[in-house]
Amino acid sequence: MIHAVSSIKSSDKLWNACADFTATIFYDVLKKMYESIPKSNLFRRTLAENWFMNMTLYEYSRQAARHELSSLTNMIYEALAKKAYGKTST
Repeated sequence: MIHAVSSIKSSDKLWNACADFTATIFYDVLKKMYESIPKSNLFRRTLAENWFMNMTLYEYSRQAARHELSSLTNMIYEALAKKAYGKTST
């Protein structure tokens, strides 16, 4: 039997994979939102600034997947655990 999702440890590989999946989806959302902001030609953006912004957005999405979006991560975890292990949560 799978333990209650609230008792899942961060060492659980399936839960970490689900959190990474959620983070990747949320990163795409954040990136599209950031790209929709009009940019000025007054200051030229360098490759390093773009790289830093992408890394920052990805880190925001990773933190959100583990904290603010943990309910979505837990739903994905439960669905995959049920399919993979044939078990349900209590």
